[in-house]
Amino acid sequence: MWKFLVSICFALACILSGCSQTYQWSKKHPYYKQAPYGELAIAGVQNAFVLTRSGWFAKRLNVSPDSIQIVGTQFCAQSMLNEMKGAYSKLNILPENALADSPEESQKLDDRIFMRGKLPEQGVSIKDSAGNIPPRILIIHEVIVGTDLNRESFFDYAVIHNESPERTAAKNISAIVSYTLWDNEKQRPLFSAVDEIQHPVLVMTWADMETLIRLAVSEIRKNLYLGAK
Repeated sequence: MWKFLVSICFALACILSGCSQTYQWSKKHPYYKQAPYGELAIAGVQNAFVLTRSGWFAKRLNVSPDSIQIVGTQFCAQSMLNEMKGAYSKLNILPENALADSPEESQKLDDRIFMRGKLPEQGVSIKDSAGNIPPRILIIHEVIVGTDLNRESFFDYAVIHNESPERTAAKNISAIVSYTLWDNEKQRPLFSAVDEIQHPVLVMTWADMETLIRLAVSEIRKNLYLGAK
């Protein structure tokens, strides 16, 4: 009887407090102890961005619907690189094709959370344009930009195929970013994560888009530091 009452109380508490599924959105290697500081190589940014609700963005940014995907993703990619350059005194931007021959791998972050992205093969060290081998590479797998997005819809395999309701209004512009800090000398992932960034908007402008990317870079850097602890 006592156990039954406890179960009822727990269920009521969940209903009142809005209990929800929690996930582990990052995974670190046991040897990841020092976050990158000052110097970093980065790859994948140029081809990582995907713009959802392109018609919504095209209308508000005064760009042709036929061009918004290209214009919008190029703007976001350059904004991310600019932010990274400001954050790291020695930022080594690897060529767009640096990972072209790398296989796409699946990484498990939680029981239901998986992320996919290109990772170098074992025994293969990625070189920069000068032929040097950077010790660590931040690989940006994908950046999904849209409105009121949540990362569960893209990375929770239990709900990933559920259809999202059509929304006409938008409270936030969003970025869902998946990335891996790669040990380029020992060919292993040091830290992998999926971040969700929300930026409230009233009147959508390019400045808002730039702010969203700035927040995304800040979140990546914060998680790289926290992950090393």
